[in-house]
Amino acid sequence: MKAHTLVNMPSVMDETCIHSEKQAAKFLGLSCRTLQNMRRDGGGPAFVKISDRRLGYTLSALRKWVASRSVRSTADATTRFGGAA
Repeated sequence: MKAHTLVNMPSVMDETCIHSEKQAAKFLGLSCRTLQNMRRDGGGPAFVKISDRRLGYTLSALRKWVASRSVRSTADATTRFGGAA
């Protein structure tokens, strides 16, 4: 049986199904380590703490985080994220 990924999950469950850190990192184009650092620092997407040792991400949370970081120009990006213009 083929493992499900964010791309081939049934669309009925996409937004609320909880995906692994590895799947979330792949969806965002990041490494798992980068996602862990973002989670530690509070700058990453919202996550679900399933147990003391397990966590996951909903597709809706990942999409919301990506949308919150979307800009139309480099000037918007440097102003919005505190960089030098």
